[in-house]
Amino acid sequence: MQFLFKDIRSRLIITGLVLIFFIFLVRLTPSVLRAAVMTTVLLIAKFRGDNSLGIPALGAAIGLLVLLDPFQAIDPGFALSVLATAGILLLAPRLNELLLRRIKWQSLAESISIPVCATIFCTPVIVALSGQFSLITVPANILVSPVIAPITVLGFIAALLSTLLPVLSSFLLAIAYPFAAWIVGVCNAGASFAVLQFSSVRFFMAILLILAVIIWRRYWSVLILISVLILGQLTYSRMTWPGGDWQVTNCDVGQGDGLVLNLSNHRAIVVDVGPDPVLMDRCLTRLKIDEISLLVLTHFHADHVGGLTGAINKRRVNQVWISNNHQPASAYEKLIKLIDSTQIREVSVGEIFQIGSSKISVLWPEKVSQSFALLPGDGSMINNSSIAVLIEMSALKVFAAGDLEPPVQEIISTSKLMQQVDVYKVCHHGSMYQFFPMLDRLKPSVALISVGKENSYGHPASQTIGEFMRRGIKIMRTDKSGGIAVASPNKIRVTGKDWWQIRWG
Repeated sequence: MQFLFKDIRSRLIITGLVLIFFIFLVRLTPSVLRAAVMTTVLLIAKFRGDNSLGIPALGAAIGLLVLLDPFQAIDPGFALSVLATAGILLLAPRLNELLLRRIKWQSLAESISIPVCATIFCTPVIVALSGQFSLITVPANILVSPVIAPITVLGFIAALLSTLLPVLSSFLLAIAYPFAAWIVGVCNAGASFAVLQFSSVRFFMAILLILAVIIWRRYWSVLILISVLILGQLTYSRMTWPGGDWQVTNCDVGQGDGLVLNLSNHRAIVVDVGPDPVLMDRCLTRLKIDEISLLVLTHFHADHVGGLTGAINKRRVNQVWISNNHQPASAYEKLIKLIDSTQIREVSVGEIFQIGSSKISVLWPEKVSQSFALLPGDGSMINNSSIAVLIEMSALKVFAAGDLEPPVQEIISTSKLMQQVDVYKVCHHGSMYQFFPMLDRLKPSVALISVGKENSYGHPASQTIGEFMRRGIKIMRTDKSGGIAVASPNKIRVTGKDWWQIRWG
């Protein structure tokens, strides 16, 4: 707008009018009202050319919003809006002035100072609410800030013209698409960066230390202290994986499956053991598992049973469940040599067992093997003989089904035993062969994809990832994050392939 109208007051008046039309267009919901009022505060400050007037305006806006809707006072979104606006009014002008001494480019200085100051003011509430802080927040905001204005204006005009001139509206949306794609790209890239987790005690201790140093005005000490806190947090997170309250862990076993469910007192249910004995043994050791109350070997492909010797190394195994399809025969014969036959049980659909406080329902296979249309590649018949279990723990519900393919997934989707779960171990390492309506029955909060990095199978398939994302299901992959530990309510901690990937989700 600054290219069309040189006078700042004209630009601000037009912006105000557009804001009014925008409110009517998207309806006056609490979040829109909040954003509109805070924007008005900033417009007043800009219009008068004095940021000091913005603070009284902000105070008046807070009072007005609370009078209109008293419940705003306890709304985290309201607190974040107020703090972000206060940061822009109080701190951004000073930071902008400092940056202009070096950058000499007003637009760039503002694009840096505004998100930095808003984030600084919002951080205490964000950490208090979530217990975490993303290191990529400020850089991500800086990267997307140049496209916010054009995408907002283009989208607004396109919405106004959608009924009268749909062709022109579509054209404007096509222009806006690259800007939107840029925002999505930055978000996707930022998702792999560090998210620091803070317990409430450590967080408030850190705040007190930083405040103490600031009072002493030893600014180098502040920088050193913050660096030490970050490095200490990363080290602590690495050392304490999977966390004391973990319920479900997907071990990083490469291209294979290895799922562990915590029964407490160093006992666990283990579903598949991956292809590598060393990796499986290492994972169970880090989880401090001494006793496997139940070992479920969904089928006999090497990527699910190859790590058996590592799993049972120096551990007591109480019971082993196997599929009624004993192929490949070599893997089955190896199991018989390693495990006492009295501990082995073939399970079938409809059976329900109780281990401690955990209930295990078997959804597949049938007692008599069935034949289905074979998909490309080897092992379709064996895959479709995989054991499918739904495990109800005290805090979480988990569904795992080996490498079942679409025909069987469709059958068990109609089972009376099927129900909504918290965690879904994705079938067949996230391959393209999925019956996606099953997701609508499971409705998981978290999907675990156990897959090897840069594997030759192309797992997981982009189509599969897209279906999960479209349903708003959080996807966690061992090729990206390493071992994945889930605690209730759906807290996720990963080991990380690299230190910067350590995060709570």
